[in-house]
Amino acid sequence: MRYATVEDVVARYGRTLTAGEASQVREWLEDLSSDVRMRIPEVDTLAMVPDYARLVTRVISETIISKLRNPEGLRQRTVSIDDFSETKTIDSSNSSGRLSISDEDWALLLPVTSGDAFSIRAVPTPGFADDWDPGWWR
Repeated sequence: MRYATVEDVVARYGRTLTAGEASQVREWLEDLSSDVRMRIPEVDTLAMVPDYARLVTRVISETIISKLRNPEGLRQRTVSIDDFSETKTIDSSNSSGRLSISDEDWALLLPVTSGDAFSIRAVPTPGFADDWDPGWWR
């Protein structure tokens, strides 16, 4: 199952895709959908909520659009005309050139869990230990 379509990408990108780009985008959609399923096994259940489904579609579409806009993963490119020179600087955060969902986007997609498992309460919480009496200090 894909969580976004070529049409979702086109709508967010703001231009039509060539036949070659559309074919590449279809493959990337499969790849990213697979990545999401592997990392979030319950994604199909979560995607039943319309807002979550839209979030998944947006994250996948924006990841692909980022790759379409900057396929080489460059941060800077300088071109000089006389005595031609060209300088390219690879963006260290995207230096692999791989198509991957950013950590910030994974944080949006991953379900939030309660933080009380290993937390220390800095202030007393009313009612937290009202009936707790181990009796060892008596």
